[in-house]
Amino acid sequence: MGLFDNLATSMMNKVMGDKAPMAKLAMELFQQYGGLPGILQTLKAGGLSEQVDSWVGTGANLDVSPQQIGAALGASVLTGIASKLDISSEELTAKIAEYIPDVVDQLTPNGAVENNPALIMSRLMGMLK
Repeated sequence: MGLFDNLATSMMNKVMGDKAPMAKLAMELFQQYGGLPGILQTLKAGGLSEQVDSWVGTGANLDVSPQQIGAALGASVLTGIASKLDISSEELTAKIAEYIPDVVDQLTPNGAVENNPALIMSRLMGMLK
């Protein structure tokens, strides 16, 4: 990890407290997949269309397993993100599976995916306060 990464992590930990790891995870996913639309498209292409549609829609959110997340996002990307966060790939997929239904639901309050990165990041940071 470089000096900038160490400083950014330290600042994030001070500002966000115990929610800093989730914020960093969200930012890593957004960077890897080109924002929320890219993440959702990747998950849909990975066989999770029904789940993604339920999270974006206004009804109940369907659950997803860590194994489904791992298969949809791919081991190489997840391994890279896990090493940046200093956790195992298994921990990473479990965290994503636990949080992604509610996070996507809250980031798409009108039942539609916004293609406005600033708005999405603002909503995400608001959720983490």
